[in-house]
Amino acid sequence: MERLPLSVCIIARNEQQRIEQCIASVAPVAAQIVVADTGSTDATIERAIQCGAEVFSVEWKDDFAAARNASLARANQPWILVVDADERLITPGAVAAAIRNVPADVGGLLVAVRSISTAGGAPPTLYATQVLRLFRNNECFRYEGIIHEQILPAVLRAGYRCLPSSIVVEHEGYNLDPQSMQQKHRRNLRLLDQAVERQPESAFYRFHRAKIAMALGMLERAEDDLRVALQHARNDGILLPQVLNHAALLAAVHQRWRQSIAYAQQSLTLLPQQPMSWFLIGESFRALGDYWAALNAYRHTEEALKADDYRVRIVGTLHIPHQELQERIAQMERALQGQAPTSSIPFAHYHYSASEPMKANAKSPDRPLLTLAMIVRNEEEMLPRCLESVRGVVEQIVAVDTGSSDATITVAERYGAEVYRFEWCDDFAAARNEALRHARGEWILYLDADETLTPESASILRNVLQQQPLQVGGLLCTIVSPHRQDSGSVETHRGAYPRLFRNYGYPRIAFRGRVHEQITPAIIECGGGIVHSPIVIYHSGYNIPREHLEAKVRRNYRLLIQHVQEEPLNAYAWFQLGQTLARMRLFAEAEGAFELALQIGLSPPLRASATAAMSYLCGAQGRYAEAIDWAEQSLRVVPDQAIALAYKAHALEALGDIERAHAAFTELLSRLDRQPEQLAVGFEIELDRAAIERKLQALSVATVSTMNA
Repeated sequence: MERLPLSVCIIARNEQQRIEQCIASVAPVAAQIVVADTGSTDATIERAIQCGAEVFSVEWKDDFAAARNASLARANQPWILVVDADERLITPGAVAAAIRNVPADVGGLLVAVRSISTAGGAPPTLYATQVLRLFRNNECFRYEGIIHEQILPAVLRAGYRCLPSSIVVEHEGYNLDPQSMQQKHRRNLRLLDQAVERQPESAFYRFHRAKIAMALGMLERAEDDLRVALQHARNDGILLPQVLNHAALLAAVHQRWRQSIAYAQQSLTLLPQQPMSWFLIGESFRALGDYWAALNAYRHTEEALKADDYRVRIVGTLHIPHQELQERIAQMERALQGQAPTSSIPFAHYHYSASEPMKANAKSPDRPLLTLAMIVRNEEEMLPRCLESVRGVVEQIVAVDTGSSDATITVAERYGAEVYRFEWCDDFAAARNEALRHARGEWILYLDADETLTPESASILRNVLQQQPLQVGGLLCTIVSPHRQDSGSVETHRGAYPRLFRNYGYPRIAFRGRVHEQITPAIIECGGGIVHSPIVIYHSGYNIPREHLEAKVRRNYRLLIQHVQEEPLNAYAWFQLGQTLARMRLFAEAEGAFELALQIGLSPPLRASATAAMSYLCGAQGRYAEAIDWAEQSLRVVPDQAIALAYKAHALEALGDIERAHAAFTELLSRLDRQPEQLAVGFEIELDRAAIERKLQALSVATVSTMNA
């Protein structure tokens, strides 16, 4: 097998029994193997060197992330695969296929790590989890956390997305004798104590410490940690359901059956088809003597074990031997016929497991993948084009009508929409949230009637959604929006907004803001990352007759004034007010709004857009030196953008600085040639290439004339 542009990074200590097998499993595909030894006193180092690895020593500081990052720093290949000395790569061919075919915007691939556990002397139990182990060699990608360290947050922060893969690694680190397992638990507990001391409100560390405490029989301590974890856990699709399941398990151990049922049911509302949740509900109802409810729960357990939902496999599923579950069902059926059931098997006999590698793109059979959520009013003309663009793409359409007097409702129902009436209250977020209340899809797309999904986007949308890892909560879509100018010409704006997001369940996921409403804060609070996508939406709402546009702008102005009065420290509301005031040509007021937004604090893309807007406003008023200063501020935030450079070039020309203006316009043409599809600023304006070329020609003539003079 050919060597790949791949560095394999391993941290090891006293692993002479397993290091050779580990290295042998990756050697056929790795161009470089790095071993960071954290203090071996056996033959680990010698055997690793004999196997061809580059070995270096790193001081152990009770910090797994630090040790891993030391190994990453030695990697010299474009891709990195992380394995441990007690692991073996089972599918080297899958690594080769993954690296060859990975899209440019994918930063890493999830790997199935399969483990055999004999914790507590229990029968061998197979676990499988999806972990980000294969990723690009990027100095921004570094692990975080002294134990249970993670690199995925860093990859998502850098703007990349991650995909599942068919790569499998086998892990033997939990297939230990009881004494060794106890030692490992106590070491992990010591590190988790340190982590919790540093971050006492970390739900992640509290949850993992609770699991260790339960394994060691420290139930009161586990209960305390789970209580804190429940207070602080955000629903990222993985953590909160697990916390709730363990709280249910611990309640059942203490025979608090009603509490166990409540926790398990809450977990199922966040992530359906979890065998552990259903089984705990069954055991609790059985203990309470409600045999019908117990039978129903056991049957749900059976169905959940058959379901191939990769989300459930990521959080782990409960290992319940088929024969034992069938016996439970038979017991309940006999009990309902008047025969007394036998006693239940203790809860401690059940463990998390997943009998196969996880498969992506599966979903609950009773839940649609995608819901279109809309608010409409008197849109009978525009609505058919919008709904036609999503035909065959969405399974559910929710349309909230805010007071139509035309045939809007009839049109929506003709396309199969569920129509709900909502009294308009000058609040776009409130109306949109009414639509979210009825959305059943795993993902939600929101469009307005004057928007359409481009045909190219419609053809790939479902595929894009099915490829997203659970940590991704929102997808930025490019909104292409022609804006009609006072002169009658059309200026096309391009903006990036999270129009697709996971359905974390209303009201956890909800819009905010009377107008130019946002979903981003809710996605982040639910623990979801937001990444770019190739999806494009065409918006015609600003390419309308002048009188209609002026009415729309006046309405937005009125609602934004209300918004900033209600939330005077909302930087995004001030930013949008500045945009609206600029459209109204109230330049001084617009400058004040933008300056206030900048003082309160905007994200880098919006900060770049706000400072670029300030450059435009100053230039429009003849304050060219200030326009250049604001443009340069914008370019310092996002150096490769086009719009701020265009404002700077025009201001330089107006000041008569022909040489610098010529250089700026030349660079602007170059940027138009290499402009990325993904926006780094809040919005861009599509520039007229021919006009820039004419400008350059005129500046060249002016430069020659100046030289001749």
